[in-house]
Amino acid sequence: MHKTEYYMTNCHSGLDKFLQFFGSLRFGLWLLGLLSTAMILGTFILQRPMAQEGQIEQIYAPQVVSLLNALGLFDVFHTWWFILLLGFLGANITLASIERFPQVWRLYARPHFLADAAFIRALPFQREIPLGPHTPQKALGLATIQLVRSGCPPRRETLLKGALYVEKHRLVRLAPYIVHSSLLIIFAGAMIDSKRGYKGFVSLRAGTSTDVIEPLTTPGANRRLDFSLRCDATGMDAYSDGSPRQYWSQLAVLENGRVVAQKRIYVNDPLTYKGVRFFQASYTPSGMPRKLVMEGSWTENGVEHRQVLTLVPGQPVPLGDQGAAVALIDFLPDFVLQGNEISNRSMEPRNPAIHLQVERPGIGVSNAWIMPRSTEFTPPNDTGVSFRMVSVEMDVSTGLQVAHEPGQWLIWIGCLLLTAGLMMALYLSHIRIWGIVSENRKGQPVLLLGGQPSKYRESFEQRFHELSGAVESALATVSAAKKENQQAA
Repeated sequence: MHKTEYYMTNCHSGLDKFLQFFGSLRFGLWLLGLLSTAMILGTFILQRPMAQEGQIEQIYAPQVVSLLNALGLFDVFHTWWFILLLGFLGANITLASIERFPQVWRLYARPHFLADAAFIRALPFQREIPLGPHTPQKALGLATIQLVRSGCPPRRETLLKGALYVEKHRLVRLAPYIVHSSLLIIFAGAMIDSKRGYKGFVSLRAGTSTDVIEPLTTPGANRRLDFSLRCDATGMDAYSDGSPRQYWSQLAVLENGRVVAQKRIYVNDPLTYKGVRFFQASYTPSGMPRKLVMEGSWTENGVEHRQVLTLVPGQPVPLGDQGAAVALIDFLPDFVLQGNEISNRSMEPRNPAIHLQVERPGIGVSNAWIMPRSTEFTPPNDTGVSFRMVSVEMDVSTGLQVAHEPGQWLIWIGCLLLTAGLMMALYLSHIRIWGIVSENRKGQPVLLLGGQPSKYRESFEQRFHELSGAVESALATVSAAKKENQQAA
């Protein structure tokens, strides 16, 4: 029996020591140091969610990539050990708060309203104000009026008991715990985002839709949404000199084939649906025309014919009334001739080269190359049709960054609480002033005032002297007026 009790006592003692260390300031600072180091590494090492495809492999050597991948340093903020550190720091804050909270709560919930002369004389700031001809009740009444005028009204229930008690900013006592709670809320939001949130990327051309999100953090599987996203249009707003001002995309959300949400998004103005946000991230020319308008002219049976053709890649267009058709086979927006090879310099239609095919019933397929802005070339054309480019609208792809962060509301609430707690802790002080009618060392009745701040003693000292001086002046002024009335009578 004695061995069992000894064993249980040692277990409790060991657990208490462990909890004391786990909730200690030293352990908390150690955890903060580790988290700070991790965040610094996450800042200096390129993270996969922010990197382009193949960018990491271009920057780092293969051995370094293998090592950093194994340590999770390419996606620090989603690794299991970073979340574990956040959990340990949250536990440390919780244990530290639990240990110190009861005493602070007693001070907050049951403040010391009434005080005796010994208590007030032991305060760091005190003042004795002669009552003069006033009774204690009259002196307390005059002091109350003056304190109210100065913005420090005494509590009514203490006045009924023949004492003064002024208090301001009692909530400041709980400011550290508001800060602690806000940090725990922020940690909880970060953990939820890490486990349930995701970030991805979608590339859409106008008129196309998808319900699949490519992961930003690789390697990873594509994520399927429970709705579809369609891009109805995309474009660029330009300044007067033609330089890009902002890019936009007209998006629509579809469920069961029905449009349930629509919005034109910009870089900092996303579309949000079911907690998923779609940001405008990029605007990339595809190098192919969305719509190419050509004019064809040919002679048939001695009659000259002309026809305007609106061509779309992959869709033949009828030519004339004999069953012929024209198809757009290839389009180089900015071609250049290098030796005997044709290559493309950019995705902008500065110097296009157009490859068309004409198919006639019973005759077959013939080809034509058109280079409308390179008149020095005579490209081959065996179609018997002369083509002229009228206009071209280039196809572009809009890049959308996708984010689902279910913990963001908790993080925002935590940030607001953290700001409020820090503002209270840094700029406010818990001020208390007590007052009773007592006697000085000569046995004369005096109004004994004493005060104590939780911090900022210098500023409180000045404020206390202003208040006590105003009370003393009020009592002296009324006393002088009474003497004048008595002399006049």
